[in-house]
Amino acid sequence: MQGEAAEILSEEAEHFRDEEATGEEQVANSPRERKLELVVTVLLSVSALLSAWCAYQATRLGSQETLYNTRSSVLQLQAFRAEQRSTTETITDLNTFDQWLAATAAGDTLRARYVEARFSDRLAAAFGPWLALDPLNDAEAPASPIDTAVYERPDEQAAARFEERSTAAEVAASAAGDAADSYVLAVVLLAAALFLLGIQSRIGIFELRATMAGIAGVLVVGTTVWVLTLPTSVPL
Repeated sequence: MQGEAAEILSEEAEHFRDEEATGEEQVANSPRERKLELVVTVLLSVSALLSAWCAYQATRLGSQETLYNTRSSVLQLQAFRAEQRSTTETITDLNTFDQWLAATAAGDTLRARYVEARFSDRLAAAFGPWLALDPLNDAEAPASPIDTAVYERPDEQAAARFEERSTAAEVAASAAGDAADSYVLAVVLLAAALFLLGIQSRIGIFELRATMAGIAGVLVVGTTVWVLTLPTSVPL
């Protein structure tokens, strides 16, 4: 009976050793294992903190991208409206000038003066310099005051400014989106490192554990250096 009991205890001890070597979490019981555990702990801490930071930055930059895209759309609408106003004002001035030209061609001086008195400020400012070019006799002169450099189109200029600002907002939105995507990729890389650091503790071969920790360390350090080069905000 004592021999059988000793044999059973021996089998149980062997079974326990097999489980410890193949599946159970390893306990640091040697200097090199304790050093490895220290490195793993540091890498886990850095990975967790950096993952949270990258997730925050990705969300923040995503919000910036949405804001800039909205601003770009609003500016595009303002540019379109300013362009429409400029077109309407130019057509109105052209129609008024055509009335003056028709009255002048008909020799109706009174009618011509009446129309001239109702010129818009833009048309009136360009009318005098245009007349000085003797356009009624010089075929090379501009056909109307609207065709001269003196005639100003303030709404057209405003439309150009709105368009420029809209383009700038669109470029900023694209940059913010790219930066947000980079932070998301950083989170994925850190998640891979966390997986390796977590699974290595279930392996009984020290060299394999050290290799996996080394790969995880490369991921963590490389991702950290890369993240330091990424923008935290995209100015407009």
